[in-house]
Amino acid sequence: MEKARYSYLVQALIFITLAVLMVTAVGYFHQRDIPENQAPQLEGQSLQGNLIDLKQMYPKGPVLIYFWATWCPYCRIVSPAVTDLSRDYQVVGVAMQSGTEEVVTEYMRNHELAFPSLNDPHGVLSAQWGVKVTPTLLIVDTDGRVAWVTTGATSKLGLQLRLKMTK
Repeated sequence: MEKARYSYLVQALIFITLAVLMVTAVGYFHQRDIPENQAPQLEGQSLQGNLIDLKQMYPKGPVLIYFWATWCPYCRIVSPAVTDLSRDYQVVGVAMQSGTEEVVTEYMRNHELAFPSLNDPHGVLSAQWGVKVTPTLLIVDTDGRVAWVTTGATSKLGLQLRLKMTK
């Protein structure tokens, strides 16, 4: 009986190790084209009517950049956390290939999303940033460098800790 329990434990450990390696490899694959040094420019008029200029923002503290989409199921989990974080941190959303400004604005209103967001209906901004999947979250530090990149579902606490650790 002890031998069977030991065998099960070894199999479970191998499975968990392989799962972690697979998730890590997929994450790195999704992030392969994102700039490692200086963040690309990000500017324009937000859907809320305000001017956004990343170069003006990062000297004031870290900036969370959130590439999301109305059609993305994981974004429905992450977006409320980004709204909460936007109360205490600088946040810029980029709505990737989600339709017209009216469609995205209505979606944000209906889902009570309150972070400033640029519309990227043709994927031009996301291509400049090397973003291929949603959600993708980046944190730009006070020197304008990409300090953190996360793809897929993540937690508010995880993002908050990364923002606090970024200069």
